[in-house]
Amino acid sequence: MISRMQNDTALPADTHEPIGATGHVEALIVAADHPALAGEIDEFLTRLHVEQRYFGPSASNRPKPSRSLLAALRERGGFRMAIFVDTRIVGLARIDGAGEMFLAVAPEYRNEGLGTELGRAMAERARQLHYTRLVMRSTRRSGAARRVGNELGCIVIDGDHGRTEFILDLLPTERSA
Repeated sequence: MISRMQNDTALPADTHEPIGATGHVEALIVAADHPALAGEIDEFLTRLHVEQRYFGPSASNRPKPSRSLLAALRERGGFRMAIFVDTRIVGLARIDGAGEMFLAVAPEYRNEGLGTELGRAMAERARQLHYTRLVMRSTRRSGAARRVGNELGCIVIDGDHGRTEFILDLLPTERSA
């Protein structure tokens, strides 16, 4: 079950089946720009920075966040949200003023659906803040980014040099009868 918290007020939890193949994860998504969370965010980003890097076929299943991603998550422009399991940040996302989304999950919690849930919460908050479009960029090999993009309903654009963009239009669509 994942609960969402915004502006220190818990939002109702969505009903979820157990997340991932390993079972049920109790998690809480919160706004993460409060100065009280600075230490926890720094500790989370440090854990990701020292994470072992994998090469070859296993790299797409165990993507270590790049230095540029970690730097973007550390910045303060736009807004950030974090996902907690117990009392520890296990995922962090940021959307900058231009609508670019950056997202990372701790290695021990990857492939459990937490990145997708954090991405959904970020998209929901971006709509509330009147963003019209979100863009997430990654390498073509990143299965994790592709799963999040697909689950959010993004348009996928495979570009040059192994880069992929995931674009999510946040404007309401008009439907005809």
